[in-house]
Amino acid sequence: MRPSFLLAATAVSATAIAVAVPGIATAQQATSVAAYQPRILSAQDARADVALLRRALETVHPGLYRYSSKAQIDAAFARLEAAASRPISDLALHSEIALMLATIHCDHTKAEMSDAMTAYRKTNPTHLPFRFKIIEGRMIVISNDGQAGAPPVGTEILKINGMPVPTLLLKLAPTVAYDGGTDQAIAVKLGDDSDLQGDDFNEYYPSFFGFPSSWKVAWKPIGAQSGTEATLTPITFNRWIDLPTPDGNYRNEFYKAITWRMAGKVARLKIDTFVNYRNPVQTTAFLGGFFKAMKDAGTERLILDLRNNGGGSEDVSIALGRYLLPQPFIWSKPVRYKAIRYGDLPKYMESWGDTEELFNPPAGNFTRTADGWYDRIPDASGVETSDDVSTIEHALSPDRFTGKLVILTGPQNGSGATRTVAQLKERAGALLVGEDGAGSAEGPTSGQIFLMTLPNSNLKVRIANAWNRTNIKSWVPNMGVPADVLVVPTLADFQAGRDRALEVARGAAIPALSDPAKKLAAALKGHWSGTLDYRDYGNDGRAILSTILEVDGLSLSWTYDDGPTKTVRSTEVWAFDPTGQRVTIRKGSKISTSLVSELRQSADGGLTVILDGMGNENGKQVILRTILTLGQGTLRMTQLSRTPRTPFLMRHSYELRR
Repeated sequence: MRPSFLLAATAVSATAIAVAVPGIATAQQATSVAAYQPRILSAQDARADVALLRRALETVHPGLYRYSSKAQIDAAFARLEAAASRPISDLALHSEIALMLATIHCDHTKAEMSDAMTAYRKTNPTHLPFRFKIIEGRMIVISNDGQAGAPPVGTEILKINGMPVPTLLLKLAPTVAYDGGTDQAIAVKLGDDSDLQGDDFNEYYPSFFGFPSSWKVAWKPIGAQSGTEATLTPITFNRWIDLPTPDGNYRNEFYKAITWRMAGKVARLKIDTFVNYRNPVQTTAFLGGFFKAMKDAGTERLILDLRNNGGGSEDVSIALGRYLLPQPFIWSKPVRYKAIRYGDLPKYMESWGDTEELFNPPAGNFTRTADGWYDRIPDASGVETSDDVSTIEHALSPDRFTGKLVILTGPQNGSGATRTVAQLKERAGALLVGEDGAGSAEGPTSGQIFLMTLPNSNLKVRIANAWNRTNIKSWVPNMGVPADVLVVPTLADFQAGRDRALEVARGAAIPALSDPAKKLAAALKGHWSGTLDYRDYGNDGRAILSTILEVDGLSLSWTYDDGPTKTVRSTEVWAFDPTGQRVTIRKGSKISTSLVSELRQSADGGLTVILDGMGNENGKQVILRTILTLGQGTLRMTQLSRTPRTPFLMRHSYELRR
């Protein structure tokens, strides 16, 4: 189906549809990837693995029914058991297990490939030869391996191996693990997930479609009317890891994931990970130089940039607490377990540390809760090295920062990063700028992750064994930490190399949404021409129409060239309420109301408007987001849509010039 503003028009001509992807220049490149030979498991073996997995989750996992009801988990197991009731390949079983585990909504519980599959991926090139981010609901290239025909940085991927990108992302999205209701994390994890083989796209694509011997990729520059198709050679996992990304290295480490800047009375401390267990440093001492320098300089505003941080070691969080909290603190409530004895399950499991202590801890180390669970009694004897370091009181540093704390947040936040943001928000009054964080402010199910090997398929499963509860008074149930000031990344920001969230964080005050109707009317007034690029409801194909826009006040009059002798016209009128917080858009007899989530002018004069609301799409209720960005004589208006537990995807986008 078409967007609502084109419902009255006649069907788009076949030639208009062909403009977007076919009509294509092709670059061919030979490949020679040894074919992976999937193992076919008997129904008996597959069912045995599934039964073992279920027994392990029901015994160990403290969050099995935390975000999904028992009925929902039982239904997910029933689907998995049905898939395992007949012979199944190891790849297919991997996808089915991933789908089941994602139903738990625990970011620390997910499927991994077997050692044989992982060895194959290390030996044979199977990864995409580029990296991407999903921006404004589009797959945008952020780096490539330089081979002939590779899509350039900044271009949009339209199809991969014959499948439209939206179709492909919606196929893979249900495998993505995230905490609670933080489904904003899906778009991030599809492009970047250091827990798995780089990202969830490369992790799960082979389980649905097999390991590719080549990647046939259709792409086009943003705003272009035609595309290019190239057949590309896959690259190895290690080569993929080396592809540059603005979001930090794959499996980064704390000691080398820090960026430090000071300018006048404003400082920025960027920490891309809290992982401090591969090459550990003494965290309080390691951070001491930064905070001593700030104290000596009389720094008044600290911007703590955690946007790329998914968590890691609690000792980093506690060290930050010593420098940023106003009073001595206990970081965590006692760690809670569903069980401390696991029967024969440990023979299928591994983890780090002393396995005897892990699988057979002294019962005297715990107190029994009213519901039969176990709270670990804090042990302060080891202090810094103790597993209970977060559950004892910590003193403040004499060099602690006492100025204004601003934290940059986003959907990559999870685990310890989210808990840190929650603590600093509640105890230190930090201002959060950016996007809502993922993870769990209340505390994730994580602990010391058990890695279980299913004996017949040899597939692996990460299982959280504890509930790490944050010592805070309030939180949003099932969520991470919401941003105080929303700043949505846009394609215009990406193309301009602009960091609007950082711009806002540096400001002395957060600008109010003052008189948005007047500001927007003045900015849009006049004559615009360009294209409408839209996605078909039925097949996710793309079509591009020449378009003219006339704006008078907040009345927008559109003219579309829908092929020879087919001209379509429509008008929409925008009206802001007296508070400037809501806008009503009237298109003929249809009226929609949206929240004005952001109306902001950048340092370079660019205007950004974000509208959030609900609507109907192809007979379903959807979450809608409109992103309007205005630059030097250029206007982009993009509408995105999604349903719960899916990423925002582009519905249509205008590219216009004065």
